[in-house]
Amino acid sequence: MTRDDLAHAIYARIPGLSRADAKALLDCALEEMLSALTSGEDVKLRGFGTFRIRSKNARPGRNPKTGAAALISSRRVVVFKAAPHLKSAVAASGASPAADDSP
Repeated sequence: MTRDDLAHAIYARIPGLSRADAKALLDCALEEMLSALTSGEDVKLRGFGTFRIRSKNARPGRNPKTGAAALISSRRVVVFKAAPHLKSAVAASGASPAADDSP
């Protein structure tokens, strides 16, 4: 699903809302989420899950192509934890993973 798909779903569900307004509403919501995450806050969406920033320390690693040792720098990453409702809904859907999603 893409950003345009989400904007179209908002447009289809809210009568009287223009396509441009639906896109603006989605963009505003995503910008607020981005702003909260960059300032270190968690973003909790009830029934969906929680987005959280996690700090990872620097650690030794290696270049998989050459095998040469390399230092992996410290960084902040976004992690997502699905809510129990989302987990159970996905499990109940019975959908098998797509062939291109396999590792």
